[in-house]
Amino acid sequence: MRRIHLFGLLIILIFFALAAPKLNLLFFNQRGAGTGREDDSGQEPGPDPKPDLRTVRIIAGGDITAHDIQMQQAHLGDGRYDFSPSFEYIAPYLRAADLAVADFETGQAGAAYGYHAYPAFNAPLELSRAAREAGIDLVATANNHSLDMGLSGLKATLDNLRAAGLKTFGTYKSREEQQAPLIIEVNGIRLAFLSYTYGTNGIPVPQGHEYAVNLIEDFHTLDPISSEIGRARAAGADLVAVYMHWGDMYVFEPTERQKEIARELAAAGADLILGGHQHVIQPMEWIEIAQPDGSTRSSLVTYSMGNFISNQHYSPGPPNFIPTPAVQYGLLVDIEITKDMESGETRISGADYEIIWVHRLWRHRILPLSAVFSEGPAKFNLTEAEHNELQKGFQFNQNVVERFGFSANKPAGVK
Repeated sequence: MRRIHLFGLLIILIFFALAAPKLNLLFFNQRGAGTGREDDSGQEPGPDPKPDLRTVRIIAGGDITAHDIQMQQAHLGDGRYDFSPSFEYIAPYLRAADLAVADFETGQAGAAYGYHAYPAFNAPLELSRAAREAGIDLVATANNHSLDMGLSGLKATLDNLRAAGLKTFGTYKSREEQQAPLIIEVNGIRLAFLSYTYGTNGIPVPQGHEYAVNLIEDFHTLDPISSEIGRARAAGADLVAVYMHWGDMYVFEPTERQKEIARELAAAGADLILGGHQHVIQPMEWIEIAQPDGSTRSSLVTYSMGNFISNQHYSPGPPNFIPTPAVQYGLLVDIEITKDMESGETRISGADYEIIWVHRLWRHRILPLSAVFSEGPAKFNLTEAEHNELQKGFQFNQNVVERFGFSANKPAGVK
């Protein structure tokens, strides 16, 4: 009997030894693990999912100012003004972006302060309302005219710009505001905007209110900007843009100090450096910053975007000496930002520019020159002679923009 039992046990062991691989395969297939080549439907797995890449498009412009003739042309009577014609042809460009930003270089303190042009600017509130209606979303306010209406006028300007629907950065009503960088989230991408000026035309910031203007006399140090870039990053900013009011007026080349500052800011973490104050266009440039892991990071600098809108023009004599008609031109810088939502990597994935010109004799309309050249002079109230001069001005300014080797860095698929 014992031999029979042992023989039977041996038969059972042989059976399980032969059947085990098939049973094991069945067991794992029921749990969906399969063999690594098929899913539980018996089909080959699909390709890896595409990365979640988000983009945001920024349009950046230069200095917005209002001179006497602009205010006179906009005056409808009875204290009413209309600046909207100035933005008629540029509005579609601004509205096509996710964010449009410019430098607001005039006070918006209100009628109680009186309306003034140079040298102490304060324009009717309809100017900021027209800018907002045209598509501008936020404005830099740190410039040499920030204190034209004094500290109370600065605070009133901020109230009125914000009431018009514009976000502001560079001047502040309190220390708490100044310590909190402006961060705007669009499509899951967090963008920080900072703004600094070299001076305030000799008007001192009242003692105890140093927070009111992001002011660094002649940019002798960049520590405050570097610290704010750090605060913006710590607050979750994916990209940092800095508006710089710097350099010498009416010259087409940045100073050596501007070039140094641009590289120092890029090394400190600024991705986008946007300059103004010169009232003429200066070059654009890519700056490559080496990273600890051996890779490089690209920052984009526009040393001056010139005027967005003003009445400035060639004026060889008093009362206001302006040595070049190029003050009628400006840049719109078109920037695309891309973020990989899985890795968090954020970069400037595309950059281009549009040269604009202010038609002083036609309610100061801001004209995109690409449209003028493609659609002809008649639509834009220009003579053939004026049209020809604009072509010369365009070529001159294009050469200035690309003097340091800038070329448009467009993303794949964009013509």
